[in-house]
Amino acid sequence: MNRMNPGLLRFHDTFEKRIWGGQKLRTLFNKDIARARVAEPIGEDWLISDHLSAESAVSEGTLAGLTLRSLIERDARAVLGQLPQLTPRGRFPLLLKLIDAADVLSVQVHPDDDCARRLGEPDIGKTEMWHVLHADKGSELICGLQPEVTPKKLRESVEDGTVERLMPHYAAVEGLSLLVPAGAVHAIGAGVMLAEIQQNSDLTYRLYDWNRVDDDGKPRPLHLDKAFNAIHFGANPPCPVQPLTYDCTGARCSVLAACPYFAAELIELNGRFRRNTDGRSFHILLVKTGAIQLSAGGDETTLNSGQAALVCGASPQFELSGTGAVLDYYVPDIATDIIGRLQTAGHALENIKSLGGGTF
Repeated sequence: MNRMNPGLLRFHDTFEKRIWGGQKLRTLFNKDIARARVAEPIGEDWLISDHLSAESAVSEGTLAGLTLRSLIERDARAVLGQLPQLTPRGRFPLLLKLIDAADVLSVQVHPDDDCARRLGEPDIGKTEMWHVLHADKGSELICGLQPEVTPKKLRESVEDGTVERLMPHYAAVEGLSLLVPAGAVHAIGAGVMLAEIQQNSDLTYRLYDWNRVDDDGKPRPLHLDKAFNAIHFGANPPCPVQPLTYDCTGARCSVLAACPYFAAELIELNGRFRRNTDGRSFHILLVKTGAIQLSAGGDETTLNSGQAALVCGASPQFELSGTGAVLDYYVPDIATDIIGRLQTAGHALENIKSLGGGTF
C-alpha cells in the first residue's frame, strides 16, 4: 500500500442477528442478507469495523480480501492520518453500523474508558452517536436519566419494570441526531432505522429487557452490577442536537455532533464538493440518500444509500458529486475543525459546545 496515498476502501457488510431486528436493511437499502447466510432477524449491519468479533474485509480494488486489521498492522498511520490514535489494543478507533430496530432494544448502558479499565474489560468505553435514517410513526428514542434519579430509585424501578418512566423520551424522526455519551442509560425504540458511529467497543450492560425471552424461551441475561458501576448518575440527560451549518462549495454542510472521539457532519450535495483533509484524519463516508460518486487518492467508486467507504488518512482530499446526502465521520481537532470553523460561520460558542454534550 502506498503510504502517501492509499486512497479509499470499501468493505463487505457484516450482518448480526438480533432478537429485536427487522427487515429494513433489505427493504430500505436493498441489502443482500440472504446471501450472507446469517440467521434472521438481522438487527445490525457492521459497515466498517476492526473489532475482534467482526473484522471488515475490503470488497473491491487491489486490496480486495484484506481486512482493515491487516491494513492497520501494515501501515496504521497511512490509514488513520495524523490525529487519530489506535485503541490500547492497537485497533482502529471507530466502528460504524446500521441499526434496524423492529422491536425496542433493551434499556442499557455502556461504560466509559475508565470504567471499562476498572472492570477489567477487554474493550474500551463506548460513546456513540445516532442519526435517524427512517422512523415509523410514533417511534421513540429513550435516552438518559433525570438528574435526581438515585441508584436506589433506579434499582427499584428495574425490579418493578418502570425504569423507562425515569428516562426522557424523544420522537424519532428522520434527520434527528443524538450524541449518547458513555454512562448514559438508553434504549432505541421500535420502528427506528439509524446510523450509529461509536468508539470501537462492543460492551453493553443490560438493565432491563421488557421481560423478553430468547429463542430458547429464556430471559436474556442482565448485567446490573456492571451497569450501576457504569452509569453517570446526576448527569443531565442527552437531548437531540441542533445542527450548525457553515458555507462550503457544492454542498450544504452541517455539523451534527462533535466530541473528542469523533465528529459527524451531514453533506447535502448540490454540485461537486471537495474536502481538503491535509491528511489530519481518515473520513468515513456513509450515503444517506442518492447515488454519490466518491474519489480519493486516485480511486473512484459509486455509493448508494446505506453504503459506506473509508477515505484513508494519508489522502489529502476527497471529492463527492451527485445528488443526495452523505454522513461524514472523522476524528476532529476540536479547536480548528469544530470551534474555529463554526465561529467563522457566525455561530455562538455556547451553541457550538452543545454539539458535544459537555465533552469540550
